[in-house]
Amino acid sequence: MKVTMLFGLAVVTLLLINCKKSNHTTNHVNCDGLVMDTLGTGDNARIFMPNAFTPNSDGLNDIIKPYTQHVTSIAFTIYDGDNNVVYATSTLGQGWTTTSSPNTWSVYYYKIQVTTAGGHHIGKCGELYKLSCFPGSIPKNNLYFEDQLTPLGFTLPTSESMGTCP
Repeated sequence: MKVTMLFGLAVVTLLLINCKKSNHTTNHVNCDGLVMDTLGTGDNARIFMPNAFTPNSDGLNDIIKPYTQHVTSIAFTIYDGDNNVVYATSTLGQGWTTTSSPNTWSVYYYKIQVTTAGGHHIGKCGELYKLSCFPGSIPKNNLYFEDQLTPLGFTLPTSESMGTCP
């Protein structure tokens, strides 16, 4: 019995010694429990969320906000890379306005929880890009701007024109 215990202790010790910790310790925007399928409510509620905006005061894609249909209440939150809240609202149609430095881009994370007109709870979360230039590492067709939104989703071409980030 002592040999078995010593062997077990040795195995556990070896596992702990060889266990590597991940360098990535931040869990961005906890989406656990958030209903992601907005089609299953039966009351035609929808959440459309651009994943990019350009706050350069040119009147095009300057504000980032969710667009909803058949929704009665909202909780919209934007987090930075360290999970700090940089913007939050519970007012439908309201969005984040900020400024951007030239030739930069930043990644943020959003979480949206709504109550539909039929009383259901649905939500959406994901990444959000604040841009003053197009990042070379992200294909442009992966970016969705407010000016692309139609009743069928982000189907129009964007009118946004910027250079590529250095």
